[in-house]
Amino acid sequence: MHEIITLQFGHYANFVGTHFWNTQEAHFNYQQLGEEEEQAPEHVNHDCLYRVGQTNKGIDTYTPRALIFDLKGGFGSIKKYKLYESQQPQDQYQSNHDLSWDPSKMETFQEEEYLPSAYQRHLEEEEIGTADVEGEDDVQMNEIRSWSDYNRVYFHPKSMVTATGYLLNSEFMPFDVFSYGRNAFLETEKENESYDENFRLFAEECDQLQGFQVLADVLDGWGGFATSYLEQLREDYPKATVVTYGLSDDKMGKNATLREKQITLVNEALSLSNLTRLSSLYVPVKAPTRQSLVADGWSKNIRLDPMSRYHTSAFISAGIDSVLLPCRLRYGATFMPDLVGSLNWRNITNIGALSVGLPFPFGSKSLPQLVGKQSPLFDLSTRKTDIDDQVFSQSVVLRGLETKQFTKYADGTQRTPREVVDELLDTLPVGKSLGDIKTLTAFKYPIPTSFPRFFQNLTSEGYQTLDQYAPNRRDDGTSKVDYVPTISRLAVSTTTRWHLEQLSDSIKRIDWRLLPQFDGMPGGVNSEEFAEMKENLLDLYDIYNE
Repeated sequence: MHEIITLQFGHYANFVGTHFWNTQEAHFNYQQLGEEEEQAPEHVNHDCLYRVGQTNKGIDTYTPRALIFDLKGGFGSIKKYKLYESQQPQDQYQSNHDLSWDPSKMETFQEEEYLPSAYQRHLEEEEIGTADVEGEDDVQMNEIRSWSDYNRVYFHPKSMVTATGYLLNSEFMPFDVFSYGRNAFLETEKENESYDENFRLFAEECDQLQGFQVLADVLDGWGGFATSYLEQLREDYPKATVVTYGLSDDKMGKNATLREKQITLVNEALSLSNLTRLSSLYVPVKAPTRQSLVADGWSKNIRLDPMSRYHTSAFISAGIDSVLLPCRLRYGATFMPDLVGSLNWRNITNIGALSVGLPFPFGSKSLPQLVGKQSPLFDLSTRKTDIDDQVFSQSVVLRGLETKQFTKYADGTQRTPREVVDELLDTLPVGKSLGDIKTLTAFKYPIPTSFPRFFQNLTSEGYQTLDQYAPNRRDDGTSKVDYVPTISRLAVSTTTRWHLEQLSDSIKRIDWRLLPQFDGMPGGVNSEEFAEMKENLLDLYDIYNE
């Protein structure tokens, strides 16, 4: 079945992952057919990401092949056992035995209950048939606090793992140091044995494992946790394909003081150095910022709020979903080992860059250039480019490729629609390998109702329009969209050197002796490892500085 297992480490990783899984659910075809109707073709092989199982009552289930790690308090209102209708073992024991204490000798501390969002309440009401609002588009989405507030998917109970020893957003014991994550992994394994109990459940049932897709926060303790987890994984799967997205945004890590900024920089450097070593392909991904918005470029058709994790994670998830779409296609798939092998054909350049265009501007008077300030592609990995930058290899996925769109651009010329497509993609730099992968499909990116309502000046099918009275236009000026065409690009190029150079220069100025937080505990990082990390960054820079 060519399975892919997804590992999510950290709160922001779970924001991104939730949008990713909601979109996978939107890929499902729930069409009710008449007697003479034919089933619409399935473009995606859902068995790659989903597994078949059963509840304790014998009901068949279809849940993601995913492990989701977060701190205590990070799972919000999600109900771990709802689908499987079973209690935790300690709850079952308590229901069969009287474990009550004398109230006069007992002091009670009760954690504040995390109440479901309006969207979650609506989903539950729809499920039992009592929903008052007709259509989820009318449900308010302005109270999103956690990824569970917009989650649409049921997970297997073994999918969710709480890291031991830390609370989400704790001021007393913040989870903000790489070494804290490594230590938390040791404590979590000692207490829960999550690797043996949870990971093996998903891994050992795979017949033709493609590889692992990893989403990890890298500016706090989760970089250390992910490093320790992948070190364990590599002992069992030394040759498996592992694609890791190192996620960061302005809310991750602390930057109020010089010392906090240095800790965040060291977290990023240690995460990059270690996760690059443990991954077949490592892709740093930075959330869009206010400074990166371009009114007549990539952000032309979206009202993205850079301060909202709900918004930025949706944009990132669209890129992650699309770049690995070739690995999940039902027909003509390019599997993960082949895709990654094509990108890292030199076997020494395993740091990639992710770019995404959401939406791709079909419907405009002319097709855009894919490079330059007005390009619909936004680079999530590198903020600086140079005219001398070179591409080693790349994989480009263009979704929503309907013939009628390209026929319009070919009218009055001697070009065929296919020649128009080739001309568009030829505006991208050509990889040195001459083996660039191009995936063209009419299959658009679906927009579930849990997605941010930030599209503007689009038809319901995601094409550009200037009609101010379009039937899908909301009162606030945004567009209600069902699908959008997208373009995504995963590339290995010399642009990575800018990030490596900046990070290496910043680390050089840091006196390790002034950061005792990283050492002095199981899983801590000593001065020798710090020096090795600095050397590794310089070696990586030399590889990409051609």
